Amino acid sequence: MKKHLVLGALAVLSLAACTKSEVVELNKGNEISLTAVTGKNLTKAADGYCNKAMPADFDVWAATDGKKYFEAQTYTRDGSTNTYKSTNARYWPTTDVDFFAAKNYGGSATLTATDPDSLAVADYTVPTTVADQKDFIYAVKKGAKKADGAAVLNFRHALSQIEFQAKNSNSGIYVEVTGVAVKQVYSKGDFSVKVATTNNFVDHTLGAADVDNRSGRCTWAGQGDKADYAISFAAVPLESTATSLSVTDPVDQEYNDNTMYLIPQAVPDLWVVPTPPTTPTPVPATGKAYFEITAKIWNVAGAAVDKGNDVVLHDGKIAVPIPGSTTWQDGLRYVYTFNFTTYGTGGVDSGTGDPVLTPIELTVSVDDFVDAGNTDVEVK
Repeated sequence: MKKHLVLGALAVLSLAACTKSEVVELNKGNEISLTAVTGKNLTKAADGYCNKAMPADFDVWAATDGKKYFEAQTYTRDGSTNTYKSTNARYWPTTDVDFFAAKNYGGSATLTATDPDSLAVADYTVPTTVADQKDFIYAVKKGAKKADGAAVLNFRHALSQIEFQAKNSNSGIYVEVTGVAVKQVYSKGDFSVKVATTNNFVDHTLGAADVDNRSGRCTWAGQGDKADYAISFAAVPLESTATSLSVTDPVDQEYNDNTMYLIPQAVPDLWVVPTPPTTPTPVPATGKAYFEITAKIWNVAGAAVDKGNDVVLHDGKIAVPIPGSTTWQDGLRYVYTFNFTTYGTGGVDSGTGDPVLTPIELTVSVDDFVDAGNTDVEVK
């Protein structure tokens, strides 16, 4: 069952400022109300939105009969109820209305000037501090009318969500990770979403499986301005099963300060490790995209690690290639799992290009038995 949020009174249209040709006939006394849905029922908190954690407010734009009706009207939740209200009221016109809505869109969005059928945000920029990144959501509803009652706004996620896990499959080493970075990916882009040709933003039924409906979604273009995005945390010891590096609170599985919200993009200029690897491997050049792990690795001499006595094999940055031809799409979560494998090299030292771990290999030869001569032993 969907959990609806009812928006209350919209501000009265000021006709005094309009020319005669801009005046839209009103159904007086019929306030526009909206309901909102943001995603299936997930266990989450803070700013990663779903039906169990709706936004406290969002902005709404409207167009009717080829004209703008209102822009950036903010709706705020009324106390603990599911009603959203604005300062003033807006009313249904006699013509159909196309609605747009957005939250965390960067503060500057516009409807197209003539025959408004799209909402655009120019140069949307993702903060380089991961904890400051927001879940940018948007919604579109075409052809809403008073007779249909409250128009339903089905919100979608505009950005790509990136999370990290790690595990250690090598019993001969002990690994603690204290940071992960995504290096030199696009940090800004131009967002736009057009009026949907059908009301296709409706696959958010609670309890249902995730549905990735690419139809009618937003468009990103003009990506640019490369940046690094890094997270750091208290040392996370790795085990044979994957441990999250992005979600450190087991209760909060959807949003965390270490969850990245990045611009959808075909990741540019990937750093590529030669095949077969050379020693040293060329370190990532300026502008190349790659992952970087901060980790400390011990050799395990006995049955378990002894940090005070076991040898430290590496303590610092590790460069890891991003998989080739990587494209991040809006509204999708990408989970990358780093695996320290048996007989692996542990990645490449970001500074030297040398393998972080060099497996010990032994070349064995065996001497032939040398004849020491024959000695007679007399048996008496």
